[in-house]
Amino acid sequence: MASSTVTTLPIFEDVNLDSHTSGNELEDDERSVSSGYASDTDTDSEEDPTPMEGPDDQAQEQLTPTVVDHYQRTTRAKRYFMKPINIYKACANVVYAMQACGIDLPIFLDALFWGNEFCTKDATMQWQRTVFLRSTELPEILDRWRTPPRSSHSMKRPAGATETMEEFAVQTVTDVAEKELKELGPELRLSSKDDTSASKLTALSFTELEGIARGKAPTLWRLLHAVLDTGQGKKWERTALTILGMISYTQSHNHNRIQKLLAIYLKFRGISAKGFDTLHAMGLTMSHKWTCNAVERMSAECMREVVEKMKAYPWLISYDNINIPFRVFSQRLDNQSKFGNGTAATVYIKRDAPKLPEGINQSLKEKRVEGMANPLTESDIARLATESYPRVQQQMAYIILRMLLDSPEFNLKTYKDRNDPALQPPKPVDQLPTGDDHVTLQYLLGTTSTAEASYQDNSKLIDEWLGQLGWMTPAQKKAFALATLVFWCGDQLTVDRLRHLFMFRGGDDTSYDRMDFSVLLFGWFHLQMAYANSLHKQYLGTERGRGLQHAFDLLNRKGLGKVLTKGPFHHTLDEALHHVAEAHIREDWLDIANVKSLSELRQRSAKELRALASKIVKMRASSEAMDRLDKRGDENDEQLRQVIMWNRDVLQYLVLDEAVKTGDVGLMEKTLPHLYYRFSGSGNSKYAIEVLELMQSLYREWPAEVADFARRHCWLVNTTGKPGKFCPVDMAQEHNIRDIKVTYRSQGPNIQWEYLKKLHPAIHIIRRVTTYIENEFKTIVRGAKHTVPKAELDIKKLQSVYHETGFHSYAKGRKITVETDRAEDYVTEGVMKLNQGKVLEKWREGRSYERSTREDDVHMDVD
Repeated sequence: MASSTVTTLPIFEDVNLDSHTSGNELEDDERSVSSGYASDTDTDSEEDPTPMEGPDDQAQEQLTPTVVDHYQRTTRAKRYFMKPINIYKACANVVYAMQACGIDLPIFLDALFWGNEFCTKDATMQWQRTVFLRSTELPEILDRWRTPPRSSHSMKRPAGATETMEEFAVQTVTDVAEKELKELGPELRLSSKDDTSASKLTALSFTELEGIARGKAPTLWRLLHAVLDTGQGKKWERTALTILGMISYTQSHNHNRIQKLLAIYLKFRGISAKGFDTLHAMGLTMSHKWTCNAVERMSAECMREVVEKMKAYPWLISYDNINIPFRVFSQRLDNQSKFGNGTAATVYIKRDAPKLPEGINQSLKEKRVEGMANPLTESDIARLATESYPRVQQQMAYIILRMLLDSPEFNLKTYKDRNDPALQPPKPVDQLPTGDDHVTLQYLLGTTSTAEASYQDNSKLIDEWLGQLGWMTPAQKKAFALATLVFWCGDQLTVDRLRHLFMFRGGDDTSYDRMDFSVLLFGWFHLQMAYANSLHKQYLGTERGRGLQHAFDLLNRKGLGKVLTKGPFHHTLDEALHHVAEAHIREDWLDIANVKSLSELRQRSAKELRALASKIVKMRASSEAMDRLDKRGDENDEQLRQVIMWNRDVLQYLVLDEAVKTGDVGLMEKTLPHLYYRFSGSGNSKYAIEVLELMQSLYREWPAEVADFARRHCWLVNTTGKPGKFCPVDMAQEHNIRDIKVTYRSQGPNIQWEYLKKLHPAIHIIRRVTTYIENEFKTIVRGAKHTVPKAELDIKKLQSVYHETGFHSYAKGRKITVETDRAEDYVTEGVMKLNQGKVLEKWREGRSYERSTREDDVHMDVD
């Protein structure tokens, strides 16, 4: 039937190529591909090289307005006027014509597509090639070649060209991949000059690296996207980048940015050397040997960096003892496991601090002499306490107000006056600024095996730290001591030993030997711990009373029966103090405001709430309220008096805690005389002396520039630059020791002090790389901080018990029957000791001595 529809075939004569070629013949490398389509003719031409049958251009535009390409428009127009049967007839004519000419489709296609030089030069064939290669039908044709459709009468799919097409696709993708990897590889290189710099290691985010990979290797990126994106919303880009990094690293070990980052990260995340070698063989990391060598280079780079930073910015040093277990796998007489005691130190760079003026060392010497002759007196401390207490009470009132506003029962979110200025905190006394420009930089020094167990050890440690920073020879030390001040910060034991060393060496021959360059400051974190411990000692009581022991038992808080110096004791105690304080204050809100529930206070205005908070301070948290009860004589309510005393003492603890976290150093300073009363009254003479020494230095012995630098730059640091993220210097040192011992600990049987000294300065970079990797892979939330359980149930349980006892309301003549439950008034005891004068007199006698001012010549080494 088909043959009956075929028209008479034309007779093909020999073709004269000269009559069918255009004057502007195109070579293979001149074919236009600028539009993204294959082409074999000049695509700027507006007309066909040879006359073509079909509708005119105007008709084509009307029929195919969405087709922009001229060649596609031509095909679309031809198809528009032909029915399927007409297309079939035309194709049959072409096939029969090929048969008549003695060729088949493979010969025809081969010749048409650059397989015959005459066909290649023929202008008409050039046009047809281009039409075909730029047609929208081509992808569909290729797809049908690879997967032919099933016929209507058969369930079996024709074989088609599946194997050929897939092999061709593999080879094509392979060629493209090789080219793209050559383009991508250099972009993933991190030279040995840059792999010890934290800024260079983290210069490019993984998002930026993904953009580079997408641009340099688009085909590979599309391929990985297709196989990795499961459509379930899972992130696939990091995996794709890692795979490309592994492939690129396999081609050249110079393409190693990702491998170096992961090697540094995994080295301090517990991966063993054997595990490292396995990951290196997989192309995921650098080798273990490279990583160890890189860490040593990082350590040296960090020491160079900190020395340069110290030349440009003011700085301070803190140090503390560290205990590290050294384990061995094969025990011998000279090879035993042991517990090493050493010391770790940190330099803090304060980029936002003004430089101290020249000659400040001499000014400090003169001011010290003047201050030692004019020590603080009892009246000075009493005056400081009187002047500062109103501001402390103001902050206490705000904390009481916040306890109400934060309670779920009050529900601040729906309170009508929630945006009233009366609910805002008081203006800070002297709050430290925040932001990127105010981030404190910290650099660990090399840990040493010298423990700070004696005065001699601390003398060695001073030489050790300054020696690591470049002041080693006697001449360098002399010049250093005359031109530089070192602000030393540590816990009470460290500062006390340095102070006594400062006194013992006061008669030596040079400023360096006398430690004239030293400014000594205790750490506020350990002071806060001492404060919390004094509250524990003061209010512990018994399980039958209503003190802290009763609260610990009621809330099932374990391990708080006695004061401990190790483990999570302080953290657990601090939480308990906050919860007990809030339970008491909530009950005071009910009593003073004369309401049955906190929700009733939502009807009061913001100003009324502020006034009520101040009233609670005066009536339920002040020495004046205690005095009013004492004047009642036998009618005094001892239980209510003890509640008032607890509120007063714990609220001052919370004021100090809030001032530290928010960076209000002015408010911290205002707590100093009250801290002295507490430590003196509780028998903690060590911290009482530390507070005295700080006040003496601030108000008598330090020039204004030194006092301001100590106050604003040596009490607190902020390593994030974020508000509310300040911490005492000694707490930052404890965090660094935790990183040394736990977070970035070194494992293995051959770890010794010499290795740790080389390693620990690199923690500055390791910490940044670790944070960078965990941020990029979104794993920073795991283990970075613990989820804090809500305390509402605990607080409500305590409040209900306190409500049942009625201790927050006056009861005539109520007594404390068990003497162990009676808390001493440490603050009043401290005031009485101050007025007696014996404590300050002994302190003044202990620091009355003459200091030498000699500067004898130092022996100079001669080469």
